[in-house]
Amino acid sequence: MIDLVPIIKDHFQTLRSHATNQIMWGEVSFFFGAPALLGALSVFLNWKVQGVGNILAAFAILAGLLFNLLVLLFDVAAKAAQAGGLGAQNTRLKLAKQLQANVTYALLIALAASGILGVASGMGMEKINCWLSSVLIVLLAHFLLTLFMIMRRIRSAFLQSLT
Repeated sequence: MIDLVPIIKDHFQTLRSHATNQIMWGEVSFFFGAPALLGALSVFLNWKVQGVGNILAAFAILAGLLFNLLVLLFDVAAKAAQAGGLGAQNTRLKLAKQLQANVTYALLIALAASGILGVASGMGMEKINCWLSSVLIVLLAHFLLTLFMIMRRIRSAFLQSLT
């Protein structure tokens, strides 16, 4: 059986303060609460996702790009380890590990959404009921927030590499 729990744990480890090593509950509640509220709102307003094939294509493309980013991160981490060692003081390596955790988690979300959309598309559904639509909206919102986190970390890694 494939154990996905370490991917989720690694992602949660990146939601800690660098200074205190405490979980930043504000970020956790935002990253999970905002998509959940949006999903609840979609049920309340009876939203139904349409264009399943197009959304599936978008998630498939993004998943492919995330796989590519993981391969690049492996190279970045290897170079960071060679340049600065494996110690806790190596900020570049630490950022590369956090990016790897976030990208892998985003890939997991994209694959989950693609699986749901793939089954719906295979069944010939072009419009999904409001309950399944709410699940997809939660996954999409959470995925987008995770991508924003990845962008923030890439920016931080880039700025760190300039110093």
